[in-house]
Amino acid sequence: MISSVEKVSKIKGISEKKTIFIVDNKVINRAKLRNSIRRLGKYMVIGEAEYLNYVEKISVVNPNILIFSSFSDFRVNENIVRKIKKDFPLIKIIIITTDFDENEFLSVINAGVEGYLSADNSADEIIFGIDELVATGAVYDKKLNKFIARVLRTIGDKLKPCHFDKPPSEQYNLTCRELEVAAVMSESSQYKDVAKKLHICPDTVKLHMSHIYKKLGVSTKHEAILKLQSKILEFKLNSSF
Repeated sequence: MISSVEKVSKIKGISEKKTIFIVDNKVINRAKLRNSIRRLGKYMVIGEAEYLNYVEKISVVNPNILIFSSFSDFRVNENIVRKIKKDFPLIKIIIITTDFDENEFLSVINAGVEGYLSADNSADEIIFGIDELVATGAVYDKKLNKFIARVLRTIGDKLKPCHFDKPPSEQYNLTCRELEVAAVMSESSQYKDVAKKLHICPDTVKLHMSHIYKKLGVSTKHEAILKLQSKILEFKLNSSF
């Protein structure tokens, strides 16, 4: 539950603590993790739920970090996790799994999850994992070190350089006009309004948006705006969370 003090702080923007939402079917597990997090006072737990009813609650409180505790079967939740990453691209997800598995690790990474930890870790190790996520943007269980090294060696020459130091326009090769169209489109839902503001015709706006969708790998205006906004924020934060 969110206390009245936390509600006021959240509304007024008083607290600068990262906010956390916990998902676990067992009340006692949620309580243990919640108390461990609150004990150090670094983060604010703003909600919790069981696996059957967490999606709607997340959309209301919009936490910085979503923790799936006692996670047991990623296949059941994979589509939901992908949807969360699509609808809330700035939420970081940590999975604390009871069935530690290398193949599952690859699956969760492909789905956009930033953290994968074993439930065998102590409460202090879990908190340290959250710290690492906040500091670096990702955290993976130390048991995976050899596996990750093996995967990287296998990929070899297929590895591509990262471009987190480049602005989104360069990452996606967007033109200045495409950036202008995307910026105006984020404030308006009609092609004709964008066209009027930029002094171009609606068909030209539509053409620019089709190019933007293709370059970003999306199919809707909502997806394009969310992706650009999240990448712009990442760039401004210098790729840190």
